[in-house]
Amino acid sequence: MKLDRPRRLGRPGLWIFGQGSKDQPYFEDSPIMVEMMPITGNYMTMHGFPEGVERKRYDMGDHIGGPYPKYHRGCDKMMFFYGTDPENLKDLGAHVEYHLGEGEDEEIFEFEDARCVFIPKGVRHGPIFITRFRRTLVLFNVYTVPTAEATDTDRDWSYLCKAETMLEVIGDDAQTYREFFGDSPT
Repeated sequence: MKLDRPRRLGRPGLWIFGQGSKDQPYFEDSPIMVEMMPITGNYMTMHGFPEGVERKRYDMGDHIGGPYPKYHRGCDKMMFFYGTDPENLKDLGAHVEYHLGEGEDEEIFEFEDARCVFIPKGVRHGPIFITRFRRTLVLFNVYTVPTAEATDTDRDWSYLCKAETMLEVIGDDAQTYREFFGDSPT
């Protein structure tokens, strides 16, 4: 299990099957890489920073990145969103706003039920905002390659975040967000 240090809002950690980074050789012979993360509150990923805020990268020791939409040049990817209500498996337990593509080809999906999103090789994906959280959900990322290095990931460092949606996720207290991403997120 990989823990964020400091912890990100809404995500306690990440399990990786396959080789997630150079320092994490889990199941090295796996033909694919799978990431599993429980989402435990409002959460956002690949959201960029709002206009006027210094763009920073985070450094968790074994992984350096930033909160920007991604392109996986070396593989396709599937993202599975699962709810945890045993009485209603269709209920995701939160609202998801998912951005896929860019420019005129960008599509924004909004959903509150379990589903899978397929991302073809080379297509930009993100941001993803999880709001109106009611119950823990699980997100699985399934890659068609065995290692993070083989995904050949690029980030869209020019992407500007929707500040109002970001504030819906982090609320009035941005301290944890500041610790993870930088000094001035809003």
